[in-house]
Amino acid sequence: MSAARDVPPEEPTTAEDAALARELADATGALLLELRDATGPGRDREYRGDAEAHDFLVRALHRHRPTDVVLSEEGLQDPAPRRGAHRLWIVDPLDGSSGYGRGGDEWGVHVALVVDGALVAGAVALPARGELADSATVTPLPDTPVDPERGLTVTVSRSRPPGELRRLAAAFPVRTRAMSAAGVKTLAVVDGVVDAYLHSGGQYEWDNAAPAAVAVGAGLRVTRLDGRPLPFGADDPWSPDLLIARPAVHEAILEVLVPS
Repeated sequence: MSAARDVPPEEPTTAEDAALARELADATGALLLELRDATGPGRDREYRGDAEAHDFLVRALHRHRPTDVVLSEEGLQDPAPRRGAHRLWIVDPLDGSSGYGRGGDEWGVHVALVVDGALVAGAVALPARGELADSATVTPLPDTPVDPERGLTVTVSRSRPPGELRRLAAAFPVRTRAMSAAGVKTLAVVDGVVDAYLHSGGQYEWDNAAPAAVAVGAGLRVTRLDGRPLPFGADDPWSPDLLIARPAVHEAILEVLVPS
């Protein structure tokens, strides 16, 4: 009688990973709402939110996907454990922690999965706004063309508005809506509240991985400001800039920023 062989378990499907990302983003958000309601505004709430959301989310991922690697904003940044990882979860347990500490609603939870360097699934929760979106079930946004007379509405950082706005404003009318937190700005595009999210002040992979996954699921284009793809799973998780928009708007903006 031959010895039994160890058969590796089948990997979860992309839909299953997206569903898990959604479940964990929602659960982490619920934890943060409970903590917010039990504490007064200030740095203590902010720091506790970062720490408790990180602990909860990372433990949950290790329980559900024990062989996967996790990169969290609040975790260790040593690239060695994640270098060459087949399946890498990139999470921001509390995006917009300062706003959370103050008691505002511009904060969220990001959960994304990268497989062999490619972004495949993600979810963004905005608990204080009652919003939750994942890459598998998000509603696609129609790709309407740019109206040259109306121009564009662009969401930008409250603290670091991009200098590229001047160049856009020279090409067509541009209105800006300043918001905090990458997930908040991305879902504003996904929901059709604004036409584009433009950022040039620098981010990290945990800031933009889950928002990018949800945006791509909605049919939007996500690149750097020169049109190159965003990197994921790099040793250095820094990312200089970002552009998220529906395809027609994305093309119109790149024609201004990256003239041929």
